[in-house]
Amino acid sequence: MVALLTSCVQPAEVQEERPVMDPMERNRMYLAQERQLIDEYIESHQLTGIESNGFGMFELPIAEGDGLQAQMGDHVIFDATVYLLDDSGVGRYRDTIEIGYSQVELGLHKALEGMKEGELKLVLVPSFLAHGIAGDLDKVPPQSPLRYDLRLIQVSR
Repeated sequence: MVALLTSCVQPAEVQEERPVMDPMERNRMYLAQERQLIDEYIESHQLTGIESNGFGMFELPIAEGDGLQAQMGDHVIFDATVYLLDDSGVGRYRDTIEIGYSQVELGLHKALEGMKEGELKLVLVPSFLAHGIAGDLDKVPPQSPLRYDLRLIQVSR
């Protein structure tokens, strides 16, 4: 009696190679998409007179202030109303920070620096200067640009 041993050999699964995008190129693409989103917001809300501040943010003065001008290292008290660019409200609050040193979004430091007491302005802040990749893990989704309506109340040196 002869026993025949055979095996079934399955062909190896072909691994489908996924294209890998260069991380720098992916970031450039995301920044371009976010810039387009901000530009569309400016156009749809007819924010005539809004200007880039050179940090990637856009600022629109609403009312001039007449008090001290906030500088790096000053303690400031301010009111902020924050929105996502779909106009849903994130929150409204009053806070005190030391410009350049407190642990808040970098965009907020840049927006408050140079404001005068009593000044009101609208600021559009890209996500990389707001809550970044993770969002705030509550009301701000990941990679979300924000709108701040700011009022500088007091500057202390």
